[in-house]
Amino acid sequence: MHPSFARLKSIAFIRYPVFLAILLAYTGFMSERGGLPGLLPAWRFEMPLLLYAYFCLNLITRKSRLQPLLTALPILLTYGGFDIYFMQLGRLPRIAELTELPELFQVLSTGNKVLAAIAVTAPLLAILASLEPRRFKAFVLAVLPLLALVASVEFSPNAFIRAFQATQQEIVFFSDLLSAAGNGRISMMLFNEARRVSCREKTTCYLGKSVHADEFAKLVDAVRGERDQRNIHMVVLESFFDPALMRAARFSKKPVHPAFEKLFKDKAGFTVSPVFGGGTAQAEFELLCGVPALREISGIEFDVFTGARTICLPNLLAQAGYQTMATNSFKPDFFNSTNAYAGLGFENIYYPREYAQGRETYLTTGDTAEEEFMFDGVLLSQNLKFIAKRLAEAPDKPIFNYVIGMYGHSYHAINHDKRPKVIEMGGDYQDEQFERAVNQYYYRTEALADFVIELRRIDPKSLIILVSDHLPGFSNGPETYARLGYLDGKEDAIHMNRIYFVENGKPIKYSPMHHYDVPKFVLNYVTKGKYFTTHPCIIDAADTATAKDTCRDEYMTIMGQAMEDKAAEP
Repeated sequence: MHPSFARLKSIAFIRYPVFLAILLAYTGFMSERGGLPGLLPAWRFEMPLLLYAYFCLNLITRKSRLQPLLTALPILLTYGGFDIYFMQLGRLPRIAELTELPELFQVLSTGNKVLAAIAVTAPLLAILASLEPRRFKAFVLAVLPLLALVASVEFSPNAFIRAFQATQQEIVFFSDLLSAAGNGRISMMLFNEARRVSCREKTTCYLGKSVHADEFAKLVDAVRGERDQRNIHMVVLESFFDPALMRAARFSKKPVHPAFEKLFKDKAGFTVSPVFGGGTAQAEFELLCGVPALREISGIEFDVFTGARTICLPNLLAQAGYQTMATNSFKPDFFNSTNAYAGLGFENIYYPREYAQGRETYLTTGDTAEEEFMFDGVLLSQNLKFIAKRLAEAPDKPIFNYVIGMYGHSYHAINHDKRPKVIEMGGDYQDEQFERAVNQYYYRTEALADFVIELRRIDPKSLIILVSDHLPGFSNGPETYARLGYLDGKEDAIHMNRIYFVENGKPIKYSPMHHYDVPKFVLNYVTKGKYFTTHPCIIDAADTATAKDTCRDEYMTIMGQAMEDKAAEP
């Protein structure tokens, strides 16, 4: 055997483990520097997929000393692209977003455009220059399994989903990061596409002209036609609960801050959340779309949004002339929120710069030591400054200011150096999480009172809504609520949450409602009372079944539009 041929054969034998070792080293290195998780746990599907793609590239190119590196470059650069995308935007890309790559390219600086062009074209040109035409037939046969895999995603998505879920690690539907950690980035991209296609098939008949689209257009005209358009501020509070509703609980002092108690007195209302203990995105969906979160399309509706606009409240207000802005205090990959917010109709989306350094933002988490999540007071004080500046610069353009916090999330960690313990829990039943949450409540209500008082001063003719996404689970879930007599044991009490309205500076209390009724109150406010004169009254808060049946067609229309192929990231 010729020595040079023997050497090439030796290189061919070791190139695959070397290639895999390089990928493992790269992903491990990047995971420590803000990139996606390492590749090692994704051995079931992602590793074999990458090795097979590497084999196909080796098959179609000429043998040379540089062949192992040359054929590895496209895969390495693809993985690098995933990391850059995640580090800049805070989430895993979807296949449906590939149509937006030209627009993303346009906003790059000239230097970065040059680097991106080189990174994409250089490996491609090198591969083309190294093609071995005599192996074309073998390459076509070898690549057929990859084509079949992609075809199954697009044309038989349900079978792909079943096979994926049966063989891979658990899908963490609220987090791209955790899902990619167990299953790999390309694998999750394929899974997300299959789920989108599967869901899309169910809603095809609801697209096009419909009574709901016509009604949406009429409402846009009605809101746009109002003179003196007024601002809306909606704050969604993570796991916000009222300890006073725990009738059997005993505290060393009132858990509510005096300023908050004085502000709202007997004006606290109730709203029914679709979830308990978790699932914030479901609560957001109802609060912003005005229909029940039926879970007919996905376990979490936000997860299948592509960014395409749909007939929800923010989009209605945006088309009516409002500037719509969403401020989220957590990570962009949480519940696919960037795509969801874009699809809902938010024109500007802000996250803390610590979680997505490439996004434009006014927000920073501040010191989260010992608490993990951004304190409500830090979030709201920054939002106040941002809104004050915006009102001064463009006072004639109305705004929809949507803010969602994460402080108060389980396990209710609290930094006692910054927020000393002020309330002790008495009685026989003890729950450390509950006691921490009660102390958090004291400081949260103080921050909320400061926010509302200052917002009333700078924007007196506006609507302010404070609402809890859902009740926290604490240590023992519903048992804690039963033992402590939440709402005296009322049926389905664990879905009853607090809501507060401030209209033109005055706190207002309404009858109990559902989360999906809240957009109706917003529309009634911006139309100065006209909406409720021409639309059905609010369905009884206890009659969830009727509401689900009545709203199903509108729900399917919303979801069908939300899953359109064209993404619309602001």
